[in-house]
Amino acid sequence: MKFLGNTVPTSLANTYRRNLFLQKFAGVLGVDILVKASAFLLIPLYLRLMSQDEFGLYNYLLSIVQTFSLVLNFGLYIPQSKLYHTYHTEKERGRLLFTIAATLFLALLVILLPLILFGWDANLIGLLFKNSQSYRSYRVVVLAALPITIASFILTNFFYTSEKIRQVKTYNLYRVIFVNILALSTLFILKSDPVQIRLGVSYAVEVVLFIFFAHSYLKEWVPQFDWRLMKNSLKMGLPVMLSALFGIVINFSDKFFLERFGSLKDLSNYYLAFSFASIIPLIFTSLQNVWFPQFLKEQDLGKNIQNSKKLSKKMVILFAGLALCIWLLFCCLLWKGIIPHKYNQAALILPLLLVTQIIVSLATLFNNYLVYFEKTQFISYAGLFVSLISLTLGMWLIPQWGVYGAAVSSLLANTVYLVIYYYLSLTFKKKYFERLAVQQ
Repeated sequence: MKFLGNTVPTSLANTYRRNLFLQKFAGVLGVDILVKASAFLLIPLYLRLMSQDEFGLYNYLLSIVQTFSLVLNFGLYIPQSKLYHTYHTEKERGRLLFTIAATLFLALLVILLPLILFGWDANLIGLLFKNSQSYRSYRVVVLAALPITIASFILTNFFYTSEKIRQVKTYNLYRVIFVNILALSTLFILKSDPVQIRLGVSYAVEVVLFIFFAHSYLKEWVPQFDWRLMKNSLKMGLPVMLSALFGIVINFSDKFFLERFGSLKDLSNYYLAFSFASIIPLIFTSLQNVWFPQFLKEQDLGKNIQNSKKLSKKMVILFAGLALCIWLLFCCLLWKGIIPHKYNQAALILPLLLVTQIIVSLATLFNNYLVYFEKTQFISYAGLFVSLISLTLGMWLIPQWGVYGAAVSSLLANTVYLVIYYYLSLTFKKKYFERLAVQQ
């Protein structure tokens, strides 16, 4: 009994204290869970202060900002993560950060200026979203939110890259607290357009917090623009940007075709199951944010391979157990009537979506090697190939099988992704060691 009650917890506690990676991961995961939990817990408050249509419109506009910010960061967070640790002097790192920031600013200016002046953004929204008419009423606040979101993402990436874990935890925590407190307070006091108020207040807070927390980031800048660095950064980043475009196709094609070929009942079941399955990517994102900078920082490829193998094995075991617990929890909530019985179908597709998320996580780990070897162009090639497969599967399976077709098409497309990244990582590792043997 003493062994069970005392020694094991003590051993685990000692392991935790000795393992810096575990400490960072636990800290980041705690804040990320708080962010996710607050989104769920505060929904009833927002629903009281916003009508159902207003709440839906807000999330629609938010999806536009998030979708385009994934593409319009031009993948420049990748060279920031990769090249930061290849330089050892403050001057070199400062010049890198300044060059990437200036490149991002100029690229955004070149893309956004004609879109805004000629109104092409509204036409693009009309092609991609069914509810395009609402965008025109909130165009100004959405366009303002876009660079704010991108700047916040680059700052967060800098914190992870430079291993300023305490700062990124504080930054994310303050965003959750102040954005929600001020948005809810303003919605309660003012009685004008709730969508405009919530978007405006949220991104105004984001600007203030960015200015406050960007001090350590700006402090490292060395204001010397390096054309060679710009070229290398774009060479690494643009393929990732293209991959983000293909990723939108892959990750949203199941929902896109389900909306057109299925019913609202199918869509509601799919989204409910997807919300439960998203617990796995939430945990993996926290893990990846801490793991990725350390992976790129390590110069010994053999050590990286060994650590990656250990991590992937532990991750699969952990996520498999977690997936089973999530499915049993869902079934229990369904059985008790906490989740209405009309969502029975979600219990059948949830296992497929859970397996898909585990596969996506594994694929990302192997994808890290393409960044490590600076072969990011292969990410684009893989994205194009898998996006075509995803579209083909969606058009074929979803009209016949509905939600099951959507779940299966997503599972198969991401399995192809995993296979491609696995074999590409093997190929580049083999070439690296062959080159090393020749040099020796």
